[in-house]
Amino acid sequence: MKQKIKLSKIHCTLPDEIDKDEMYLKMNGEKIWPKGSIYYRVDTGDVAPVDLTLEVQQGWNEVELWDFDYLSRNDFLGKFRFKVDNNPGVYTNTMELVEKNSTASYVLDWEILNEEGESVES
Repeated sequence: MKQKIKLSKIHCTLPDEIDKDEMYLKMNGEKIWPKGSIYYRVDTGDVAPVDLTLEVQQGWNEVELWDFDYLSRNDFLGKFRFKVDNNPGVYTNTMELVEKNSTASYVLDWEILNEEGESVES
């Protein structure tokens, strides 16, 4: 069964690189954000406004956070794993690190939307 969710914001607690991260998000092997740009640049304490609505399967879902690199392969920093059900509400998930020796730390604010695809937040 499909369910609409909204990825609201990503908080950069600590970037992977000293000179900021050039992050982007992927889901099911495809880049989903940012739209119209290669990446979104963030540093410690930055909050990136994602504002992306997706239709996903109920159950466990994953969104990958990547760091864009010009001169080498892009770095798969980590993933946000979250369970989608039919209980509308606002949630927060901490990124699970994937890259070895990385100190990156990110938090994702997301929401399960109601049956009409609307936010339950006032």
